[in-house]
Amino acid sequence: MFSKFLALLLVLAFSGSAMATSLSLLHGSNFRDDQGYEKERTTYTLEHFGVWEYGTVFFYYDITDPFSAPPNSGAKGHSHQKGASQFFGGTSFTLSMSKMFGLDFGKGFVRDLSFRGEFENGSANGTYAFRNYFYGLQADLAMPGFDFFAFNTVFRDNPLDPGVGIQIGMFWQASHEWSRWRRFKFTGFLATSPWDGDGDKDNPFVDKKGRFLTSQPQFLYDLGYGMWGKPNRLEVGAEYGYFLNRFQAPHKDEKVLQALLKVSW
Repeated sequence: MFSKFLALLLVLAFSGSAMATSLSLLHGSNFRDDQGYEKERTTYTLEHFGVWEYGTVFFYYDITDPFSAPPNSGAKGHSHQKGASQFFGGTSFTLSMSKMFGLDFGKGFVRDLSFRGEFENGSANGTYAFRNYFYGLQADLAMPGFDFFAFNTVFRDNPLDPGVGIQIGMFWQASHEWSRWRRFKFTGFLATSPWDGDGDKDNPFVDKKGRFLTSQPQFLYDLGYGMWGKPNRLEVGAEYGYFLNRFQAPHKDEKVLQALLKVSW
């Protein structure tokens, strides 16, 4: 059932009236080494955003150290091989209330409201492998100086654990251009769970063990615009990853600065 649903999302993503795809290369050297990762690693990120008749579709996938040995290539009994190639990603969609029902939000602070759904999963080298479903609401906001700014509140559901949690998130982009060789972009996202219902079988709706915060802002310089006069094609910069209780694991905080190269088409 889910495979059919995912296939439908991909069809919508690549048949929309507007779409953008990018491939990013990131490298950093201050990661934790107790969650199946090495301290230094390289990540490839594939992202795609599409607009269709009733909303949007977005998917991303991070592939960590793609040319390293696969997790099961080690000796027997060592399937959780440290430093092996791993993946993490998700697919999300929105259903716009203004597009579906003809609601007019005018020119106020809230420009649109949407139903939001998302599926994410990650291998985490087997040790912290997970799968989550999200469903809730998203608000597109008119923030001065931003290309877009969205805020969402969703239920966070791990199908392997009882109960559901609450997750609050936002993502944004702000582009600033002073001349052909001075065009910059500030973009990123933040997601946090003040409480999570996935960790306590006796009291699943008020459990606090699953609390976390993740934010990955990026600062990009549009090198391609200066070289060829075409914006948003080749960008370089940095990403700062800030994680509290990463993968909802207590006391697994992480702060990492990575160099970034991004190609879009």
